[in-house]
Amino acid sequence: MYKKHVFVCENKRGSSSKKSCGEVGSSIRINLKREIGERKLNKQIRINKSGCLGKCSQGPCLVVYPKGDWHFNIKTEECEEILNHLVSE
Repeated sequence: MYKKHVFVCENKRGSSSKKSCGEVGSSIRINLKREIGERKLNKQIRINKSGCLGKCSQGPCLVVYPKGDWHFNIKTEECEEILNHLVSE
């Protein structure tokens, strides 16, 4: 059983005028997954991609369960900081 489950939006919009997490979300998920593996935390923290989380206007986002903590307007460079936050809680 995982202690935390992270859903990273990877929704890609074709020709919509709304923002899309798409490519940035994918990069964030890949980086978080790699770091979790390197730190041998993959039995405690699960990283998954998700479709639209309904927060498009707030930029690339993720949500962490069981608490339901949201992170908005994430940049790929912030993955280590996010992971450190996940581990410290």
